[in-house]
Amino acid sequence: MKISLAGDLGSGKSTVTDLLLKATGAERYTTGKIMRDLAAARGMTIDEFNRSIEGNPEVDKLIDDGLRALSDDPRDLVIDSRMAWHFTRGTFRVYMTTEPEIAAARIMAAGREGERFATLDEAVTRIAARRASEKKRYFEFYGVDITDLFNYDLVIDTSYAAPEQIAEAILSALSDWQRDETTRACLVCPRRLRYPDDPPDETAIAACDLLIETGKTLPLSDVVFFESGFYLAGDPSAALSVASYDLPFVPCRLVRGRVDRTYIRMENTL
Repeated sequence: MKISLAGDLGSGKSTVTDLLLKATGAERYTTGKIMRDLAAARGMTIDEFNRSIEGNPEVDKLIDDGLRALSDDPRDLVIDSRMAWHFTRGTFRVYMTTEPEIAAARIMAAGREGERFATLDEAVTRIAARRASEKKRYFEFYGVDITDLFNYDLVIDTSYAAPEQIAEAILSALSDWQRDETTRACLVCPRRLRYPDDPPDETAIAACDLLIETGKTLPLSDVVFFESGFYLAGDPSAALSVASYDLPFVPCRLVRGRVDRTYIRMENTL
């Protein structure tokens, strides 16, 4: 069993990894610590180190070779890495996504060396710049977009769910994927969803409420991911029902599309 965890900075990968290790008995492999140690050895912040290696593939090659070798490693592993989904064969590929302000607050609270910020706004700006640097570097080296959510078997929003709920959802999705490796899942915290500013279909909402009350499977909500937001592309009734029952996730189907209407943030209606 190998789970690769990629995702937004501050999405809680370290915390969730701890829970997954405890639940499965797997071992940890993290490239983030390798990068922070390399930066510290050079007397740099992680942002400075990322900028310094743009256009220089040697550090990335060193890390990539280690990820490739994990493909034949017999151990059960949870791999915290931007690129394990690409280089390590046979992994359950998970992407953890989080609201930028929530991610910044988490990173500020962690207070790791090289990741100190004076204000939340500074943290949001610098974290976005770091992410852009990583995205640019990986696209130049490998021709892949690490922020393209269609690369992954599970996309899970960690903005408002508890770490224990996130770990449990990952393991449940892993079980589905182990039965059928073509399975794809997307779980979004209701408060993060945006839905069209149209009158909701009360009949459809009532039907979804009945499904929840009787323990039946809800229809998937189609969502488009755009500029750090999840936008409902189809009927919002299932998502609205989940939100009203205070459930941690809306089961979604990620689709490509355009965001060209007026939307309401779900959290403003809860």
